[in-house]
Amino acid sequence: MTASADTNWRVPLFDPDLGPAEEQALDDVIRSKWLTMGDRTKAFERRFADEIGVPVALACHSATAALHMAVAALDIGPGDDVVVPSLTFVATANAVRYCGARPVFADVASLSDWNVDAGTIERALTPATKAVMVVHYAGYACDMRRGNARAAQHLQAAARGRGYDAAARRGYVDAGIGESRTRG
Repeated sequence: MTASADTNWRVPLFDPDLGPAEEQALDDVIRSKWLTMGDRTKAFERRFADEIGVPVALACHSATAALHMAVAALDIGPGDDVVVPSLTFVATANAVRYCGARPVFADVASLSDWNVDAGTIERALTPATKAVMVVHYAGYACDMRRGNARAAQHLQAAARGRGYDAAARRGYVDAGIGESRTRG
């Protein structure tokens, strides 16, 4: 089936708002001859760590790399299950597979809420579940208060994919059972 002009819905991935300030920042990076690492990356890592209240933050080239590091840091591997959203980029499940664990998919909450919620997470938990990776889909924060309370009864650790919108932090609630904070 091909897309046609009469399609009446669309799922946008993002709507960038780029202007002169972003253009200048890009020019500054290019002129510095440091496309990765360097002073700007160090400053970003420090500011981001301060913003989310952790001692260290590491910038990664992709969310895939960040999620992989988070799963590895939690010592998740063969024999472990990790609950992941069914609606997300494939990197979420791949990060789990890279470490030898099995992704278990939790469905979206509803047709109007495309995030996982406490109920969909709870239905996906298995005896081998070691973590839950929550993606705040399209910048919309999941309601983590209920999700954390239920998952905490079953989990050794909770990993949360930070999604693509830092504003999702506003809905972030610590599970109190260990965590890895990532951002792509």
